[in-house]
Amino acid sequence: MSNKQISKDNREYWSNKLSKKFREKRSAVESLHLAEINKNSEKNYPMFLKRLSLDKELKELKSAEKDFNDFFSSIDKKLQDKRQKFADATLKAVSKIKQWKDNRDWEYGSSLPDYSDCFEKGTHKHCAMIDKYLEEKCLEETKKAFYQSKKGQEVQMIDDLQEKAEDLLHSDMIGTEVLKQISLIAQKSKIAITIPETTLKQISA
Repeated sequence: MSNKQISKDNREYWSNKLSKKFREKRSAVESLHLAEINKNSEKNYPMFLKRLSLDKELKELKSAEKDFNDFFSSIDKKLQDKRQKFADATLKAVSKIKQWKDNRDWEYGSSLPDYSDCFEKGTHKHCAMIDKYLEEKCLEETKKAFYQSKKGQEVQMIDDLQEKAEDLLHSDMIGTEVLKQISLIAQKSKIAITIPETTLKQISA
């Protein structure tokens, strides 16, 4: 048997192929769980809000926003007072969310309303913006918790096997042995990878 290692071109080819196959498999497995994750996220959202202790701020913001939007339709001298109340409620809610963002290391994702936005003409949808942001964060945390559970271990196994296959591909092992081991990993991952005989002959030549 030849001790010839996989060539650079062959290594690049198999690296790309492995990445594609494992990516497709991971996506397929995640898709199977997507409906359950979304359902769990929707169910978790009220408790998620309660855990963030935002009930008071969001209730206050919702009231202030509705009050402002209703009032705007019939322009009145009290407009500025209501606008300021709306801006203060927005600032209070968003400030607390940003504290949670730093604490939980969240990315910003969807835009959060800004204090200055409250002084723009027209009605506003700050509650909808905040809901969208918090729903994204709830989904992220629900998804993270799911994949740390027993049900989510299949995805972790796929990631681990892909890493193992990539490590083999870049090892100093004999080329034919590398591809045989990758073939076994693919079988274990239930991924269809066929190693052509011509490739094996080329390496062992």
